[in-house]
Amino acid sequence: MSAITFEIRVEGVVDEESLADLGDVSVTTMAATTVLTGAAADQAALLGVLSRLRAHGLVVTEMHRLPAAAPDAESSGADTA
Repeated sequence: MSAITFEIRVEGVVDEESLADLGDVSVTTMAATTVLTGAAADQAALLGVLSRLRAHGLVVTEMHRLPAAAPDAESSGADTA
């Protein structure tokens, strides 16, 4: 089973302590919203991320699964010339 790639938007700016607890996620802060993007091994791991967000008092405003990354053209043997 492949990992679930996700994007979660939360209200406000997420502090460093909370980010450290979330593990390997990339962070984008815009106005009064923080966008977290990462991968979870399965649905249970994704629910764990949501649970940690709640434990830190963060309000999730949006969450969705991102499409799986397309295979790299070079590794698939496709000719790009």
